Formats: sequence, structure tokens, C-alpha cells
Amino acid sequence: MKKVVYIIPGGGESHKRQKGYNKIAKMFEEKGITPIHVEIEWEDRKKSQNFSNYFDQFLKVFKKEKGTQIYILGFSFGAMIAYLTASKTKPKAFILCSLSPYFEEDMEKTIKVSWVKRWRKAFVDSYSFAKFVSKVKSETYLLVGDKEDKSVLIRSKEAKKKIKYSRLTIIKGVKHNIGQKEYQEAIKKLINKL
Repeated sequence: MKKVVYIIPGGGESHKRQKGYNKIAKMFEEKGITPIHVEIEWEDRKKSQNFSNYFDQFLKVFKKEKGTQIYILGFSFGAMIAYLTASKTKPKAFILCSLSPYFEEDMEKTIKVSWVKRWRKAFVDSYSFAKFVSKVKSETYLLVGDKEDKSVLIRSKEAKKKIKYSRLTIIKGVKHNIGQKEYQEAIKKLINKL
């Protein structure tokens, strides 16, 4: 059976600029899973953005072929894109790395966190985590660093509670950086279990 993984980078990132994504792609290749890098044209953070444009860009790249086992790995905003497109993609498994805390439910808890407030203001649209959770029927692996902002940890823990087939890994000594050695090692362990 053919196996494919879509790799969606974090906000403002690309596999062309961050080597961590290429290392992850190589890990998948070693397990016989073909990586497909998703290039998102991230907009200027200072301008208003429509988040749905980002998942439209992903869905243009996404192909569901009969007899193909699909995985989707997303980091930060990339994880949010993966989650919000669950009803259309229905992969074998999601790997949501450092899921962004930008859902409607997060705003009340993180309103005092300046970077969340600043980023959230940039988006025209908003999404409820709870509204989409019933659409996630795939196995879901959540990874988050223990040194990330508290709001990212809270979002990942709450996602674990709400997503039916989910597992959470909290990686020691890791910040919000998918290229960090410890983050890469945790992803490799996970890939080896797929």
C-alpha cells in the first residue's frame, strides 16, 4: 500500500528555510512514507489575514487516492490547518505538533498574553475547537514542548481530552521549535510506531 504524509509548516515557515522539516521528511522516507511538503503563502503579520485562505491552499495540494494511506503532520499554525480540514482530508493519522491556541475557546484564557492577542487580531475569521472536534475521526498524535508558552500547552492538553482517538506527548526541554533536536527525536519515535 502506498503511504503519503503531508507536512504543513508553522506560520511564516517553509521547508525551504527551516531544515527541521526536511529532516522530518527524511524520517518518513526511511519508513517508506512519501513526504509532500505543503507550501503556504503566509501573509504579512501586520495585515488582516483570512485563515481559511491557508487551508484552501493546503486542500489544493491534498489528493485522496484509493489505496493510499495518508498522514498529515502540522506544526503550530500548520497543525491548526490540519485540524480544521479534518472533515475533508480524513487521514489515517494526524500528527499535531504544538497546536496553536487561536481557537475561540482559547481567547478567554489567553487574552492577557500579548503575542496571542497581537496575532489573533490579525485574523478576520475565527473557529471554535469544539465545533470541529466531532469531525476528527482519525488517530491523532499531539506533541508539545514543556518549555513552550503555557497557552500552547493548555491547548494541547485540552485537545487530548476532547479528540476521541488521541495521544499526547510532552517533550522535555523543548521550546516552540520543531527543528530542536529533542523535538526531532520525539517525532522520529512516533514515526517508527506508525
